Amino acid sequence: MTLSELILDEIKRYHRGKENAIKREELLQFCQAFESELTDREMRKAYSELPVVSCNEGIFWPVRHEEIDEFEAYLRKKALPLFKRFKLVAKEHKHLLSEKFTQWSLF
Repeated sequence: MTLSELILDEIKRYHRGKENAIKREELLQFCQAFESELTDREMRKAYSELPVVSCNEGIFWPVRHEEIDEFEAYLRKKALPLFKRFKLVAKEHKHLLSEKFTQWSLF
């Protein structure tokens, strides 16, 4: 069983719904029982490629539409400041932008 399969199986089986979310630290401990050298970064990469929700409460398998709505809002809060930062850099360095960015009408 791969790490991704292990994580997905654990979350789908025991962590359904936000109220049953598993903390990242707890998930890491669980995974390290199978892969003792596993790092937090490796585990985060594995679950980021899975259809699971991560939020301040932990990681879980969504069961209600509100959980998906909250997840989308959670990701937007993280993504929008990053995009604003990119726009700031891109505006200052327009001459370095590739054609794909100039077509986006960033400004």
